[in-house]
Amino acid sequence: MHVTVLPRRDGGSAGPPSSPRKPWLAALASFLLPGLGQLYNGRFRKGAGLLCLAAAWQLLGIGAVETFRWWLSSLAGYLLLSLYAAWEALRTARRLTHFVPGPRNSLPVYLGAVALMATAAIAAGQAERWAFPIFAVAQTSMRPTLRSGDRLRCQALRPRDIVRRGQLVVFEYPSEHSLIFVKRVVGLPGEVVEVADGSVYVNGDPIDEGYYAMRGPGRKSLDMPPARLAPDEYYVMGDNRYASFDSRSFGPVNRARMLATPLYVIFSRDDFGRVYWDRIGLPAR
Repeated sequence: MHVTVLPRRDGGSAGPPSSPRKPWLAALASFLLPGLGQLYNGRFRKGAGLLCLAAAWQLLGIGAVETFRWWLSSLAGYLLLSLYAAWEALRTARRLTHFVPGPRNSLPVYLGAVALMATAAIAAGQAERWAFPIFAVAQTSMRPTLRSGDRLRCQALRPRDIVRRGQLVVFEYPSEHSLIFVKRVVGLPGEVVEVADGSVYVNGDPIDEGYYAMRGPGRKSLDMPPARLAPDEYYVMGDNRYASFDSRSFGPVNRARMLATPLYVIFSRDDFGRVYWDRIGLPAR
């Protein structure tokens, strides 16, 4: 019996087709979401590690918001993490010219990574807005300390937090809670407060204030006769005593209406769009 053996063609036993990785896509994915490009490259352990690190960075970075320097350092650190992840994904993808996608190189895996980062970002954003809200100054009553157009990073006041004299506070207007003001505390609960020619007297003695606007010749300040504050009331005034709508007009502020205390200026821009770069990062004191 004669048997003819046919030669085997090259590639006759080939497995799944290869799919070379696109370096630009891997780098872009990891820059936007650190670790996603590594998943795309099939480096699942490294990708999962970078994703978890980025998520933890967003959540734990909330505490860094309390000071401008640490907040800026936190942002710079996250940017460096994104740049490293993008560089590593780009370098790896260039070597994967014969990459064969595995079962974890699938759309559900990529969407799961995006969902993880989106959840962490939303949770961090909501927690930051609650603990360190941002309020805008729209008045001139706090000049020279604050100016109209300042965006203030603040720290939310909890019921057990102590409010001290000289502290800046953000509060709801006593008779209209939708209006938000920022003033300085000059009188504490139980004290007798008097205002005469812009100067504040507490229990008959003048208090030392070096932060409000200087007196101008011929300018008249709104005065207030002596009045005792209730156990939960605070007397607040603007630093610009001659152009401030404060407790001299609407009375003391209840502690329950105090929302936050300003920490620093996060951004400053006037009504014409001019940005005051020199004010960014200034402490609000």
